[in-house]
Amino acid sequence: MNPFQKELAHNTYFRTLPKYVQETIMQSSIQFHSEEELRTCAENLMRGN
Repeated sequence: MNPFQKELAHNTYFRTLPKYVQETIMQSSIQFHSEEELRTCAENLMRGN
């Protein structure tokens, strides 16, 4: 697991996301390597994409 992924639950942006987005991300097998990747995914989830 990469360092960003290991600390995902402590990421400031991640912690501001709605709980359903956090849970969806944590239950998925998506590997994030940067906050930019996380933001893109979260925005897509919140838009329903």
